[in-house]
Amino acid sequence: MKFKTLFLKELREMLSLQTIMTMVISVVILSFAGQAMSKAVEESAETMMDINICDQDDTEFTKNMIKFLTANLAQLDGEVNVVEISSDDYAKELKKADVKNVVIIPEGFTASVENNEAAKVKFVQRLNSLATMSNLNTGSQVAVEYLTAAVKDVVYSTKVSSGKLSNEEVSFLNNPIALEESTVVADKSADISASIVMSLCSAQGMIVPIMMFVLVMMSSNMILNAISTEKIDKTLETLLTAPISRLSVIAAKMLAAAVVAAMQAAVYMFGSKNMMNGVLEKVGSDSGYSEILKDLGLTMDAGQYVLVGIQMFLSILIALSVALVLGVLAKDAKSAQTLTLPIMMCTMIPYMLSMFVDIKTMSPAVRYIVYAIPFTHSFMASENAMFGNYGVYTGGLVYQFIFLIICMFMALKIFMSDRIFTMSIGGKKSQGTANEESES
Repeated sequence: MKFKTLFLKELREMLSLQTIMTMVISVVILSFAGQAMSKAVEESAETMMDINICDQDDTEFTKNMIKFLTANLAQLDGEVNVVEISSDDYAKELKKADVKNVVIIPEGFTASVENNEAAKVKFVQRLNSLATMSNLNTGSQVAVEYLTAAVKDVVYSTKVSSGKLSNEEVSFLNNPIALEESTVVADKSADISASIVMSLCSAQGMIVPIMMFVLVMMSSNMILNAISTEKIDKTLETLLTAPISRLSVIAAKMLAAAVVAAMQAAVYMFGSKNMMNGVLEKVGSDSGYSEILKDLGLTMDAGQYVLVGIQMFLSILIALSVALVLGVLAKDAKSAQTLTLPIMMCTMIPYMLSMFVDIKTMSPAVRYIVYAIPFTHSFMASENAMFGNYGVYTGGLVYQFIFLIICMFMALKIFMSDRIFTMSIGGKKSQGTANEESES
């Protein structure tokens, strides 16, 4: 019986309102992230069977092949879009055609087929993000499979009627297509498969969001625990009644936290740069992939690391200023532990989304909701720097700066007033406070 009583007592204390709210909000956030990812997969699936094709050979053979493709893809809810590619500047041509990828049938394709030689086909893919689900539709395999089937169908229909196929023709039909791939990033292009680029950059695409999440949570916990502990132990009252201005107190706390935050951002950025350089040197030493990634702009230089570090530093300052206010609301140790929930939730949403979907391509309503979270822009900073999205970067930087000023104003207003001693949330009232209220 005693065990049951103790168990129920501990369960009641642990299963507080804050704990229940944490679980409920976590479910809501995970559901929101899941719906966003599901929509990204659905949009990719809708265009998975679509092929953008440029027929530079322009022969009767290639026209029949495109007809075959169109008829077969229509049965799978796919379509063939014929586009014009007039130069080797694929970044410019894809932008002009307003497509993400294109299959190019080069001049001489038909001649290669007639000579029973593997016909070259070029597949060009634009990468706009390193997020996993934003590049599900690479298209190259779909294109090769259906072009191979189209070549076989046209060859059979044109040659079988005139007689039996030769051994040379049969051997050719086993592998009639020779695929060449190019990847476009921003205004640069290189002869490399988009899937290889994604695999090489996957570590870089994940390390910055992980570092950002850890830094924000560590910094906010640091300042929140410092303020809440001082308030609970009554040392904050002593400090604020000392012959020193409150502005000096909060400035000292924020400056110290900012110095630590700047050191953390610099250390993590330096470590990330060394780690990625080491990975690329190891992987690309023989294959030459490291040079290709540099040509595509997918390896950040010192200036880009500085840009990422600036946004990371602003996010940490925002987290510190919010944690400063939340720390004042703590009334006991248990309530202080749950007060990091708002920061954690606002960090988890962009953290999860940035790794799996391209936030820039989400529906406007959802995108601007996510943009309203100041930490989002730091999670996107490395991609914005690498892909040349400096307009998005600058907009996020300005928004973070304005958000920081508002948060700092609120923190100053609270610290400069006596509400710092009366504000609280959660926890039971102390005996002294209860006596004072009963006397009044």
